[in-house]
Amino acid sequence: MRSILTILTGIMLVCSAMAENVTALRPAINDAAAQHGVDPVLMEAIIRHESANATSSAARRKNNLAGIMGKRGQRKYESKEACVQDLARLLAKYRTKGRTTVPQIARVYCKSTSHWIKGVNSYMSQIRKGKYGALEQKGSDE
Repeated sequence: MRSILTILTGIMLVCSAMAENVTALRPAINDAAAQHGVDPVLMEAIIRHESANATSSAARRKNNLAGIMGKRGQRKYESKEACVQDLARLLAKYRTKGRTTVPQIARVYCKSTSHWIKGVNSYMSQIRKGKYGALEQKGSDE
């Protein structure tokens, strides 16, 4: 029993550390979101859902945190920040076509829409409630 608790505690610590890796990207997420006029909470939620909090193979091997596809499968990025920029650009492109809600975006972003919608909405709620730390307040440094 004690060894099971030790293993579970270890798993929880690793998952928590990975979740912090995404939180550390908030400055890049906020900058890209502001540059492209998209919601940074939506961006972070997509990243957390698509990459399992930066633990997925694509996140580790390709810096692809958002599951963004190219002609030959998942795109590879030079850095995680480059992927964040591409996600913001993609969401801005969707916005210009009138796709602004999670269900509207899901129709063109992924194959498993109901699972994706539920996952992204859940992460958005958790982010807004502060599960991964407080969000930056706009204008708080003035």
